[in-house]
Amino acid sequence: MGTESGRCFGCAEAAPGWAAALRPANGLAIAVYVLLGVNAMLAAGAVVAGLWCDVLLGRVVDGSGDVDLDEYDALDSLANGLDGAFLPLALATAVVFIIWFYRIRQNADLLLPNGHRLGRGWTIGAWVTPVVLLWFPWQLMVDCWRASAPLDAEGRRRAVSEKVLVLWWSTWIGALVVGRIANSMMKYVDVTVIDGMEDLRETIRVDAAGSALRLVAAVAAILVVQRLTVMQSARRADINPLAARAAQVAAEEAQAQAQAQVQAQAEV
Repeated sequence: MGTESGRCFGCAEAAPGWAAALRPANGLAIAVYVLLGVNAMLAAGAVVAGLWCDVLLGRVVDGSGDVDLDEYDALDSLANGLDGAFLPLALATAVVFIIWFYRIRQNADLLLPNGHRLGRGWTIGAWVTPVVLLWFPWQLMVDCWRASAPLDAEGRRRAVSEKVLVLWWSTWIGALVVGRIANSMMKYVDVTVIDGMEDLRETIRVDAAGSALRLVAAVAAILVVQRLTVMQSARRADINPLAARAAQVAAEEAQAQAQAQVQAQAEV
């Protein structure tokens, strides 16, 4: 007798170490929450600074009011400072996130050994391999999500909405693409010509859009980490009760079969 977990309930009951092998990632998840939260705040600050710079430049172009260029310089310096802080923060976040992800995958391998399209090593390599980094991490996360889904009373895996995964990955990829576009546009901005100021404003708007996508991606990532961590913790808590219940059913079936054999022999 078995379930979609990849192991029979009897094996799970006979090997209590299997439950112990599922190591909750709660501590790592908290660290990821903090780092992603700081990322979200930096992204929000970049959006506000960028939009206000656009407003000030608009006043310069339109000549609609007095503009304190010192204010613009201060905002521009703030925006540059936020961009400068983003890289080291992003690297720190990536390291902790990947460690958390690897732990999650280890647990998912126990919960559903044959339910993964890619090997465990890709939980690290997928993020640094050109081209495939656009979809391999997504596949890995979806497989872990499905493997960690809760079970019903019969041991069948329940489907859990993946909308938050779609939101996280689409906004993350969108932020990468829009950020590259903004960087490319900035190379061709020349504020010494008449149209250069408008080009600068357009670049600032695109960069602000990229920061907005980073903000949404960071919040969605927090939700993904939280839900996946909680699902695995719940599965770990349910392993032994499920095993005990299924083992009892198996014992009752075996007893019934033995009684049927005895009765058949008596009739002969």
